[in-house]
Amino acid sequence: MTENTLFLGIDGGGTKCKVRLENGNGQQLAEATSGPANIATSTTQAQSSILNATMTALTNAQLPTNALANLHVYAGFAGANIHNAIATMAQWQHPFADFTFTTDIHIACAGAHQGQDGGVIILGTGFCAGLLKNGQCNEFGGYGLLLSDGASGGWIGLNLVKTAIEVLDKLSPTSTLIEAFLNQVKCQHTEQLVALTLHAPPCYFAQFARLVFTYPNDPYAKHILSSAAHFVERYIKQLQDLGVDKVALIGGVAVPIRSWIHRNYQSSLVTPAMTPEAAAAQLARRQFFT
Repeated sequence: MTENTLFLGIDGGGTKCKVRLENGNGQQLAEATSGPANIATSTTQAQSSILNATMTALTNAQLPTNALANLHVYAGFAGANIHNAIATMAQWQHPFADFTFTTDIHIACAGAHQGQDGGVIILGTGFCAGLLKNGQCNEFGGYGLLLSDGASGGWIGLNLVKTAIEVLDKLSPTSTLIEAFLNQVKCQHTEQLVALTLHAPPCYFAQFARLVFTYPNDPYAKHILSSAAHFVERYIKQLQDLGVDKVALIGGVAVPIRSWIHRNYQSSLVTPAMTPEAAAAQLARRQFFT
């Protein structure tokens, strides 16, 4: 290893790509965030987000562009459980010294429990759950908003949109939450809202999750968030049945949903020891020295 050797950890999610730049001693030099990096949605977009975030991190660390060639990169991606996405991403002609990638759940587990046995539930734009046990990482869920991803930001936002459509169609009464949402998107008629959302990606819906949490006493918010919490509880129980007694919730929905989870499951919840991107940087360093 030379003094120019650098390590980059990447956490690529459905809404944003977060990177952490470190030197050989594990000292953080910079962090940066860019756009979506779910490789099952678009490997091209993910690669662009990686490069944008990496260049920002190098700039923040006052390092030149040619430092890209000194970067040893380890990444965890949403969508890296889909075989076609894995095959496409593996063909990328990247500019780094080396580039290794795995699933987002792998780096999340590695960071949350510092290599010890434990479970993780990712609640970001999408959803995924997994566990690390006896050194082996296993995951389930995370098949996209159409097929799974209950309790994700995308799912919460989508259900808000569905409810708003029923209100506009006069099937259900309005509420404070629905009025706030319709004002935000500037829609007064069903046709307007459908045109706005019909082909929208999960990250579009996820932006409205925060609004739902802002009105916890609204009847529609209560229904959506109670359903989301129950979905999370089912996965906590699954992880417990698989032999883990510590579960970390990670992602933008993780903190606000926690108070909605039944007290019977609260004792299993722990705070992650480190962020996924920090864990990825640690894995990059470990792989280099192995």
